[in-house]
Amino acid sequence: MGRTAAHRRHRSKRRTKGWKIVLRDFVLFAVALNVFALFHHVLPRKLQPVSAALYAAAAPTPTAVPAASPTPEPSATPVPGDFSASFPAFDTGADALYSYQTDAVRIAITRVQENGVTYFVADVYVKTIDALKTAFAKDTYGKSIYEFPLTTSERVGAVFAVTGDYYSARSLGVVVRNGTLYRDAANSDVCILYQDGEMKTYDSASFNLSDALSRGVWQAWSFGPPLLDETGAKLTQFDSQLTDRHPRSAVGYYAPGHYCFVVVDGRQSGYSVGMRLSELSALFERLGCKTAYNLDGGATAVMMFRGQVINQPYKGGRESGDIIYFN
Repeated sequence: MGRTAAHRRHRSKRRTKGWKIVLRDFVLFAVALNVFALFHHVLPRKLQPVSAALYAAAAPTPTAVPAASPTPEPSATPVPGDFSASFPAFDTGADALYSYQTDAVRIAITRVQENGVTYFVADVYVKTIDALKTAFAKDTYGKSIYEFPLTTSERVGAVFAVTGDYYSARSLGVVVRNGTLYRDAANSDVCILYQDGEMKTYDSASFNLSDALSRGVWQAWSFGPPLLDETGAKLTQFDSQLTDRHPRSAVGYYAPGHYCFVVVDGRQSGYSVGMRLSELSALFERLGCKTAYNLDGGATAVMMFRGQVINQPYKGGRESGDIIYFN
């Protein structure tokens, strides 16, 4: 009888010890899971660019060709990304609210107040594609990295800048900045500025990253939606839940080397109520753009000139992940 009781106590101790081990393992797993979540979802992460070579098509095997007779020297053709032939020789900002005119870039900014809405339009010409630049918050590419756009603008010496697509708030969406591919996770509408100066928008179903990279991408933004159809006409239906009146930021395209940027103030009764996407689309049609693309808006919609925020951002603005700029 004593041996049976001792045996039961021994088995009870073993069961208790077993439960303690299970409980310890569970606690350690929970701690490890929280540490992973902290580093993966909360703390800023510096990431590395993606090698565009992953998307390069294999070079075809050379084949012998018969010798050709000499041909005349071809006439000079424009260099992709060089828009000297169409760059204005005149001052584009004669009647503008703000103007910046150099031999490399011409910027004219106007402010419009109509129908309870205040918005700013920047008409921009560049002589070469590398004059249209982008910069990351804190000069770092990564998830959850933010700073006030004016701080980013001042650090890079921008004369004119607007906020971009706030890429760092998301884990998906193609990111190409100044010719470098940083993220290749295409999952939504994308706007591509090619190195030859053309800007095009795509939905996720029609976009092919390999084809775009083989042509040469200078910038790629993932926010949207696109604001004009393939003919440059306004749209009435949008793949977005934020179609009502809000502060807005968007980029438009006329021709290689000629672009415009629009920032709409909003959510401020008595000053500016903001624009619906349909109204923003109609504005770009009136401006005569061939392509237009919605960037991050709300409190992020900020336009800067010579170290000053020139619009009136909602609640004073907020930190963001990137800017588009000129200097």
